Amino acid sequence: MPDKPRKTRTARDLVYVPLSIAAWTGSFALMLGAVALSAPVSLFVPFERFQTSFPKKMLASCLRLTGSRIVVDIDPAFDERRPCVYAHNHTSVLDAHIAVWAIPGVFCGLENEAHLHVPGYGWLLRMANAIPVPRAREGRYQRIAEAFKERASRGISILTFPEAHRTLDGKVRPFRRGVFFAARDAGLPVVPVAARGMYDLLPKGTWIVRPARIHTRIGPPIETRGLTDAQVEDLARTVQRIVAAWVERGEWIAADEKAAFEARVRGGVSGSAGASEPSAPDTAGARDTATA
Repeated sequence: MPDKPRKTRTARDLVYVPLSIAAWTGSFALMLGAVALSAPVSLFVPFERFQTSFPKKMLASCLRLTGSRIVVDIDPAFDERRPCVYAHNHTSVLDAHIAVWAIPGVFCGLENEAHLHVPGYGWLLRMANAIPVPRAREGRYQRIAEAFKERASRGISILTFPEAHRTLDGKVRPFRRGVFFAARDAGLPVVPVAARGMYDLLPKGTWIVRPARIHTRIGPPIETRGLTDAQVEDLARTVQRIVAAWVERGEWIAADEKAAFEARVRGGVSGSAGASEPSAPDTAGARDTATA
């Protein structure tokens, strides 16, 4: 069934209060445990060298506590060893956890710079190679694009949320273009990641979790090298359509959309009214971690 928006949380949610308390308590314990174990190890070994071992398992286990069923499908063309930029829909404060569960390789996140100054949490982000998005516009795009290149040189992919903020109605918002320009300028492919069912589990505006069926699809890489500005904007719309079709309707159209996009590129057609200069990402792609 479609991932239908649920505008209200009813009195029936009271049934899930005990589960929610247990899930949040257990999740915080797991995250603190991951920090406590990672801290001494990271003094001697770069985090990306052991990220996919116990840190990944502990953070992903937070979702098990919600009682949800999780399914992951990965496109045969996807190569976890090749650094890329993931374009993920943004629904819940647990989006990072489902990404950790689903994505098999090493990656870091694109984060609002203010989050890196939060005691404890900020240290964890820095240890995990997070890329900060500064508030000031001057030089912001260049800093982010260079950070993309630096992480990729170390074999680290970048997880982004191009909607920039969590959805309020379960639908996928238009994707902002900043991370797509940064991907092109870093020479990195873009990989669509669509998590269906997160709105049923934990939408914005509540702390109560409901067990849900989460089905994440990781799409094929879409190359960005040599794209014009207009083609990058076309790419952003293409990836948004791929993600929205799965999240909203349960239709996986990645292969067709990728083929159509590549045909437009070969034919010199952008699918856009005209080219424009890349602007600072304006936190586009940074995770919205404000309170629910």
